[in-house]
Amino acid sequence: MNSPLACLAEARIQESLEQEVAVRLPGHGQPLDLDGYFAAPSALRSGFGLLKSAGILPPEVEAMKQAAQLRERLAELPEGRTREAVKAELQKLEVELSLALERMKRQLKADAVS
Repeated sequence: MNSPLACLAEARIQESLEQEVAVRLPGHGQPLDLDGYFAAPSALRSGFGLLKSAGILPPEVEAMKQAAQLRERLAELPEGRTREAVKAELQKLEVELSLALERMKRQLKADAVS
């Protein structure tokens, strides 16, 4: 037999659940899309999950976004010193990004071996 306190708690929980349904968050009732989660290497999933929950992009993704912005800017600039400066900045960023991705790849391989 349930105690009055347990019945009250159950009623409050049910009431709360009914109110939550009314809120209707984006994706409510839809299956979770975990393809992106499982596409990430297992060694990085928890870290990526924490960053995503905090609304922060990994540094490599930030660098990719910055490179895309520089490419767009470069396409709009006429020939001249400014264009050459942006081109040099883009090349430097792309080299740094390539090195960072290569380091990550090597670390993942090393972690998989050990």
